[in-house]
Amino acid sequence: MPDKFESWEDFEDEHGKGRDNGYQSLHKVLEPFLLRRVKKDVEKSLPAKVEQILRVDMSAQQKQFYKWILTRNYKALSKGTRGSSSGFLNIVMELKKCCNHGFLIKQPEEVENEKTHEHLQSLVRGSGKLVLLDKLLTRLRERGNRVLIFSQMVRMLDILAEYLSLKRYPFQRLDGSIKGELRKQALDHFNAEGSEDFCFLLSTRAGGLGINLASADTVVIFDSDWNPQNDLQAQARAHRIGQKKQVNIYRLVTKGTVEEDIIERAKKKMVLDHLVIQRMDTTGRTVLDNSSGNSNSNPFGKEELTAILKFGAEDLFKEPEGEESEPQEMDIDEILRLAETRESDQGSSATDELLSQFKVANFTMDESTPDLEEKPIRDWDEIIPEEQRRKVEEEQKQKEMEDIYMLPRSRSKKRVRRCF
Repeated sequence: MPDKFESWEDFEDEHGKGRDNGYQSLHKVLEPFLLRRVKKDVEKSLPAKVEQILRVDMSAQQKQFYKWILTRNYKALSKGTRGSSSGFLNIVMELKKCCNHGFLIKQPEEVENEKTHEHLQSLVRGSGKLVLLDKLLTRLRERGNRVLIFSQMVRMLDILAEYLSLKRYPFQRLDGSIKGELRKQALDHFNAEGSEDFCFLLSTRAGGLGINLASADTVVIFDSDWNPQNDLQAQARAHRIGQKKQVNIYRLVTKGTVEEDIIERAKKKMVLDHLVIQRMDTTGRTVLDNSSGNSNSNPFGKEELTAILKFGAEDLFKEPEGEESEPQEMDIDEILRLAETRESDQGSSATDELLSQFKVANFTMDESTPDLEEKPIRDWDEIIPEEQRRKVEEEQKQKEMEDIYMLPRSRSKKRVRRCF
């Protein structure tokens, strides 16, 4: 809008202090230019969409990797707000990979003559989310549902594709590398009448726009996008005009990790955006504390990233080493029974639909009750035990020595896992 806002300086001078009065003056300027129509305004018979967040514990392997990543980056983390935003963001991304699957952090060693079912069990045990997904897909397969599974990470899609192949579930896949005719063939095959495809794997960005997959009635968000709007676009691939069934949305979140905290912060930012821009509501100032401007690639500032990285870390390091519950002990019936669900139908307002995706159900690997008491934020030298830091330092030194003395030819060898 160059005619209205000639420069950022002019905009800041005129509206920068508008927070105190709910941006009323900005609303008056924008309102004539905004027209928002949602599916329910056009198609009154659109079936309901039921959304849940399923929080799941990490597997024992994931917990080890999560602690290792934090400990390895102790020096960078200790800098706090004096550290690099890009450095903190890289650590967050490593932890998000760990939340998805342990194999994204470290590939398993080759097991000679490993049987197919043994490899499948190893694959599933490497991720609390995959244990839950395995049980969920078994249930959905029995009921005749068809499922869209979204992930931001192409390597995670590789793991999910391997899992589906081992389970002999017919599926299609779409990510940024699949273009043109192959993309069209995958969509047509899944949507064809009588198609036996059970799942469709999609990357959140590549599969979020311009695709009609209303032949599916279930959506699994395996890992959430930084921007909740992208996940809403992904859900809309199934919940769209032409859908005849109720659409169930399952968002998987690893409990007590950066992933859980990011979702809560992203929710607040999304609610503020809705109140201030889309609904032209003047009460948005109470939703979110003032924050500095951030780029799309990094939606959080240093202070927020520091707090995100600390979320759940202290409790994780305090957990006693030893025997832990097996992930397979998860009770899918119990989690779905206890789940608080929100149904968005044609009578819901846009605000209700926005907030409904954040209804939460907890899914633990044991019977312990989480401690909800507010805790003070500690420094990293209090969170990460000194003996843990020394252990990782020794491992890094040993690795450096091995790299120095190991022959280049030996380092370049790649092992391939074979299943029979």
